[in-house]
Amino acid sequence: MLGIWTVMLDGLWIVETYDSYGSYPGAAWILLAIGLGLMILAYFMIQLKRKRDTRSKDEVPGPQEKRESAAQQFVNRMWKEREAVGGKIILVLLIILAIIAFFHLSLALRMLQISIFVGIITFTFFYIMNDEQGDLKEQEEDLRPESHFMQTFMRLIDYRRHPFSLGLLVFLILVLTCLISKGLGVDLSFETGGNPRYVMSLSTSAVLLSGLTFACGLIYTNQHGDFLGIPQKEQGAYRVFQIHFFEIIVCGASFLIWLGLMILS
Repeated sequence: MLGIWTVMLDGLWIVETYDSYGSYPGAAWILLAIGLGLMILAYFMIQLKRKRDTRSKDEVPGPQEKRESAAQQFVNRMWKEREAVGGKIILVLLIILAIIAFFHLSLALRMLQISIFVGIITFTFFYIMNDEQGDLKEQEEDLRPESHFMQTFMRLIDYRRHPFSLGLLVFLILVLTCLISKGLGVDLSFETGGNPRYVMSLSTSAVLLSGLTFACGLIYTNQHGDFLGIPQKEQGAYRVFQIHFFEIIVCGASFLIWLGLMILS
């Protein structure tokens, strides 16, 4: 997850500050490379762990020995009470932002954007890490396509097998476009200052894509190990399919806006 966070935060900073820099500092490239390197390293480490576990199946706890830690209980409780807790947080946040906007509108808008990002990450965390209801084997059977080609394709984008998602790919395309265009001395209309000509700006797309990337990373991490005191557990196919649904919307819209920007530029 450290690699994902490094890529997300560095990438968001690159996109958000596109109109503020004539050229990016070298650290922007370095941090992006470090984040991707950490993701690849973690992936291979988990693959090695899986191979060792396969060789010693008798030592691996079975599903009947599932643990529920205090952290897991807290996550489950917060997910059940999400509407009440979330409503109170949103109300308090709106009051604070309204007061700030009275004195400094641009600061309030900036804080609103940060709040949306934190909200997406928080909601995603509790949604994925809470105990899933239902029979996971039955989910697999219900959602398995009949076509062999589709089965192979779905395995390639099954984020329980790897953390490299379509959202991450499109996110990297946006970030690398920023870095390369500045390196070539070409200024593109990324509209980081607002008033986008499309339904959303590419900076907003980057925030949504980072949320998808975080969700995929969480699914993969919790599928293969404990995380923040929450025990490892099997992730169901419905969660992966729900991510695919949002990918169609967010990745599709972001890529089309990026493509239109490239053509017009």
